[in-house]
Amino acid sequence: MFRAIIENGRMVFGSPIARSKFVDWATGHEGAHIVINEEKRVRSLSQNAFYWVYLGVIARETGDNADDLHEFFKRKLLSPVFKSIHGEEIRLPRSTTELSKVDLESTSTKPAHLLTSRCLIPRRRGTSHITDL
Repeated sequence: MFRAIIENGRMVFGSPIARSKFVDWATGHEGAHIVINEEKRVRSLSQNAFYWVYLGVIARETGDNADDLHEFFKRKLLSPVFKSIHGEEIRLPRSTTELSKVDLESTSTKPAHLLTSRCLIPRRRGTSHITDL
């Protein structure tokens, strides 16, 4: 396996040795097919922990359960997954465990937008508005 990044339309290896190894390999594999995959950065444990702390803040503000809010935001913010079970196609909420680091960063900022827009987030029971956090 060889790792490289694309910069200005060119493949850039991490070191001259890595480039040399790739060139040596390519020389001995004339006609070989190469598959290039974009590497997704997996989210970190601290990023996941932040998301749940954030849900806890929203839960305290709204009076809702953090797990329920997690399900609510999954359904509002993530595209669904369609599965076929016993020949019947059903729509399921996408799991956040499948999100890349960038995807989770993007999704984690959306609850704040929902809070400030006051359009989708459940209100604290017994109140007509959401107070500032």
